[in-house]
Amino acid sequence: MNKKILLLRAKLGIEDPFPPLAFSYLGAIAKKEGFEVLVENLNAQYTKKDYKSIIDLIKREKPLLVGMNFITNSVTYSYDLLEKIRPYCKIIVAGGPHATICPEEVLEKGADIIVLGEAEISFKNLLGKLSQNKKINSVKGLVFREKGKIVKTKPEADIKDLNVLPIPDREVHRQSDYVKIKEEMNNYGAVLSSRGCTGRCTFCLHSLFGKCFRFRSADKILEEILQLHKKYGVTTINFVDDSFTANRKRLNQICDMLIEKKLPIEWVCASRIDFLTRETIFKMKKAGCVMISLGFESMIPKTLEKTKKTLDPQKYIEQTERVLKWCHKAGIRAGVNTLVGFPWETAEEMRDFQKYVKKIRKYVTQCFDGGIIQPYPGTEIYNEYANECGFEKWWLYKKRLFKDEYRPFFMIYYHTFWDHLHNNFFNYDKKIFREIDKLYKIMGKWDLYIISKRRFKNPLFAYFVYQALLFLSNFSLFLFNVSPKLEKTVMERVKKFSYKFKFRKGTENKDL
Repeated sequence: MNKKILLLRAKLGIEDPFPPLAFSYLGAIAKKEGFEVLVENLNAQYTKKDYKSIIDLIKREKPLLVGMNFITNSVTYSYDLLEKIRPYCKIIVAGGPHATICPEEVLEKGADIIVLGEAEISFKNLLGKLSQNKKINSVKGLVFREKGKIVKTKPEADIKDLNVLPIPDREVHRQSDYVKIKEEMNNYGAVLSSRGCTGRCTFCLHSLFGKCFRFRSADKILEEILQLHKKYGVTTINFVDDSFTANRKRLNQICDMLIEKKLPIEWVCASRIDFLTRETIFKMKKAGCVMISLGFESMIPKTLEKTKKTLDPQKYIEQTERVLKWCHKAGIRAGVNTLVGFPWETAEEMRDFQKYVKKIRKYVTQCFDGGIIQPYPGTEIYNEYANECGFEKWWLYKKRLFKDEYRPFFMIYYHTFWDHLHNNFFNYDKKIFREIDKLYKIMGKWDLYIISKRRFKNPLFAYFVYQALLFLSNFSLFLFNVSPKLEKTVMERVKKFSYKFKFRKGTENKDL
């Protein structure tokens, strides 16, 4: 039996600078089971692979199975790839958030087996059965067809002790897909130190890692950081947890270890507003933290309450402003995640939000991020409004905003969530649509300013670059409204120039 597997991600539009951590975990497990692991991420920022080369690879290597990841926002692109490779694959295994919520749909589209939720244990047991040519009915956490009927096995329990998982194997990825200059080796620095979330927000999907919050020990985290630094020369760690700061005892342990080791490492993380104190922030800074992405979401009291973000909106908003000031004083860059467009929000509230953004932006030294609410299947907000607003199973029928995987220039930094707004799931009237658009342009302008200021030390030159980026972004938006094809023709050249400029500023890694 050919003990090869292929882990595959479709081209989704916005390019991946980071190797998928899920493939690193699954790759480590498969290698331990004696399999050779092939990985192709068509969404990687520097890959030259296309659908034809993937089909040729499958024909040549004849993997036992092809594993694919499915995410709702981009699921139609994944379905396109699935349809193209289906005739050449023995077994296609699907996983990820969308496959977990809509397993029957993904089977209907051509997958053979769905791995539900947290995949490591089910995937390991599945590989064991397939390699021995045995039935898979006893493997927990699967959905598949048998004799024309859909079979759903017993659910696999959440992994309570995350320390039993192997350190993710980054060797399964092709470095040249992600790295052209030495600084980009930090793209390998993503670390997942916990799973699950302590929050119960109505807009968030809890199906993949469940609602049970679990975390790896500080010792395990340090072991992975040391490996990344020694093996890949990583100097920036990106903790990609939903709730990195939730367990304050463990956070203090990690900080103490990093302070003691005196590693040339800096790190970034995300945090809820209510998990941070002044003392914690200053200790994080001492341990090498350079940026915190704050899960703020909203300053609209009704939204904070209805989405279950907090029971005390006024206290929450006051804490936000304190945290921003503490980060500024400690010298930690602060990013702010916002989320608007809920069906109960008004144009007047959006104007208030615009004023609030202008008030706090001097303390936002990373960027504004977040988006406009997208109703993902399995969330409370989807279940409540799908019928009322007419977006049930929207991912199957909603017309694509882009004909191909290309995304216009203005979406890179300026109007990152333009597509979210124009999806318009909640049928906004013209007034609120206009005010949301204005809000994100205000935040986008600030993001362009911050990027320019951080990139160039000379204030005059930084301001010139900011004005140039703002002009190009607005010009891109104008061209796109005239003709998306024209925008692509003109602005792709600007993108290519920006990459060349990037390489001149960095040190090209000629070993790759």
